[in-house]
Amino acid sequence: MANTQPRFEFDGVRMAEDMLLKGWLAPDLARRAGVSDMTVYRFLSGQAQTSKMAIRLSTALGQKVSRYLIAPKRMKVA
Repeated sequence: MANTQPRFEFDGVRMAEDMLLKGWLAPDLARRAGVSDMTVYRFLSGQAQTSKMAIRLSTALGQKVSRYLIAPKRMKVA
């Protein structure tokens, strides 16, 4: 049986906006979250988005991870 659990996407644009408000660049967020710069760049560009990483980055920004969630798109059933 296929996994029917909805998959969430994370809003890298919103995260980038929050970084901008703090005057942070990706290396600043990476240092505060304890991850590599490349991890932050990948997240912001829509790659490698795990919930664990989203939690680490959002916590470093002082936000709840729910701020960066994008609700899954529902498939229409004919």
